[in-house]
Amino acid sequence: MYKKTVAIVALALAGAVYARDAVKASAEYPEFYNGDSSRGIDFVQSIKVLAPRYCSNVKGDVTVAFEAKGMTRVLARCWSGGGGWGADTVLADVELDARSRGEFLFRADRYPSGPTTIRLQAIDGKGHQDYCELQLYNLGGMPWKQGIPKSDPPGAKGMKLVYKDDFDGPLSISPDGRGAKYAAHKTGGGDFSGWPFSDPDGDCLPFGQQDTYLRIHASKPAGTKGRTGILSSIRSDGTGVAVPVPAYFECRLMCHSAPGSWGAFWTLTKGTIGMDKGDPRYEATKNAGCDELDVIECYGGYGPRNPNHGGKYGVTSHWWGQPQMGKAPHAFPDAMKMAGGSSWSWTFHTYGLAITETDTVYYFDDVEVLRHPTGPVTRSQDTWFLINYAIAGISGWPYDLERYGNESDMWVDWVRVYCGKELPEGFGEIPSVGVKGAIGVSFTNGKDDGASLHRWDVAGDGRCAQAGWNNVAVCAGTRSGRLLDAEGRETTATVAIGKGAQYEHCEGWGFGGADLRLHRGAVRNAPFGVSGVPLAKYDLIVHLGAGVNGWKGDVVLVNRSGEELGSRAVDFGWIGDGRYVEATHGKGVDADGPSCMVVFRGLKERDFAVRVVQRGGKGAAAVAGFQIVPAR
Repeated sequence: MYKKTVAIVALALAGAVYARDAVKASAEYPEFYNGDSSRGIDFVQSIKVLAPRYCSNVKGDVTVAFEAKGMTRVLARCWSGGGGWGADTVLADVELDARSRGEFLFRADRYPSGPTTIRLQAIDGKGHQDYCELQLYNLGGMPWKQGIPKSDPPGAKGMKLVYKDDFDGPLSISPDGRGAKYAAHKTGGGDFSGWPFSDPDGDCLPFGQQDTYLRIHASKPAGTKGRTGILSSIRSDGTGVAVPVPAYFECRLMCHSAPGSWGAFWTLTKGTIGMDKGDPRYEATKNAGCDELDVIECYGGYGPRNPNHGGKYGVTSHWWGQPQMGKAPHAFPDAMKMAGGSSWSWTFHTYGLAITETDTVYYFDDVEVLRHPTGPVTRSQDTWFLINYAIAGISGWPYDLERYGNESDMWVDWVRVYCGKELPEGFGEIPSVGVKGAIGVSFTNGKDDGASLHRWDVAGDGRCAQAGWNNVAVCAGTRSGRLLDAEGRETTATVAIGKGAQYEHCEGWGFGGADLRLHRGAVRNAPFGVSGVPLAKYDLIVHLGAGVNGWKGDVVLVNRSGEELGSRAVDFGWIGDGRYVEATHGKGVDADGPSCMVVFRGLKERDFAVRVVQRGGKGAAAVAGFQIVPAR
């Protein structure tokens, strides 16, 4: 049996238990310690959580089991809701057994729902200690301070709310921001995390959405360099959320304190991103430098060569390329002395930045923590924001997440931006790629064989090129779910694959990038049908495919009754440079040259079917995908 004592008692008890075990203060990062011996260097990594798994979901009564070799006692704490700031509670004070093991019962329903951190502190009675944060997601519990508040922050007085994201719906992230709200890399270049900032992939890793939270999940699967995430509010073309002074930015977040973890909410001036090099202001803007304003940098970890941060975090301004500005202002606010005494890794806090023509002011839960004169670059350029969870990298912090299974989370509740000036109509909206409301389908085999398109991929011809493609797996006699349009909205349209259909893995035929992925997979030997087209009038673009060899034949369009609505003769052969060439000859007529797409214009039917009749060639007649485009 484990020896254990469980109590919900005041935090003062914890201090009484461990006061006799003071450890030496470290001189490595004195700005973080302020002489507090509880943040010293005599840490020995010993705590290993046996259950539940780090970063897992829990609900109800949960047994937390652990071992801490070489230690004698473990104190467990968790921040609780209620009142203005909530309060810290002691979950258990456990005397370890002969195997250095212990356990206690975490009653999750008594704590706030959503991201939860259980903190374990171990001692050996000889001056050594260990500290471990067990991140969990509480599926039960009680909602507490979740979502964007209705009131405006005091730092935004006199300004208008121009952008907000509560992260309570599907995420909108792409590699460079095209077709999405956010870019998944530092716009303008310079990704800086040791575990690389990565594109959304698979189940959207490293990004996720749960309830009303954004999750940035850092992980390092065996044999990889790791992955984690960053969100940039402007795209590679300069569009997105960037505002002039006066402005106010704020974000509510919670991070993990682990050796090497480096979460941040910060801003940059826009510079030449999206600016035409022919613009007469380009060179002056390029040479002006850049202002970086770090609203919060969460430097995590305890032990030798780690910040031993306690409740402190970094607030820093940088005047890049501006030696005349001198040393940039900075501060290390101690969250433990504000907001009820809770650290940035224990519970959510709101981090704000107000920028006016005269002053730049940093806030922690609406409390001012740093003020300095606004830099000339910030006064003259728009400012945009970034949210990231870096692991080591250029920070220089050593990292060690092995204890945590090489997994760690940063959680973001919401972000919002205010501005004191009028902004252009449509500010913050996602620019349409191609024709608004278009529906694109690419046929695949349901596996990763290079034929699947990401939501942000842009493929297709000319003005009809679009993002937001639907990947439909070729499976004879099945129907897809409702298709999404290019803006990610669900439509009434569905696709049915005819009986006898087979999947064809096609050659590139000169295409590259997203256009190659569109043409890589195709359906052959059977028609496909579309039902529930939501448009009153539209054009249908059919993209063709083939294996190693080409083919000749007819692409025929019919309505629900089987009546022919139109047809085109096709000679699908090598075009050479990946150009989109439309077939224009009528049914049964030999084409003048190779083509790779057929267009039927001015359609009004809600339901239709497409079939291919092969008249020659060694290849298998196939359709790689199609687009339903609103007619002009």
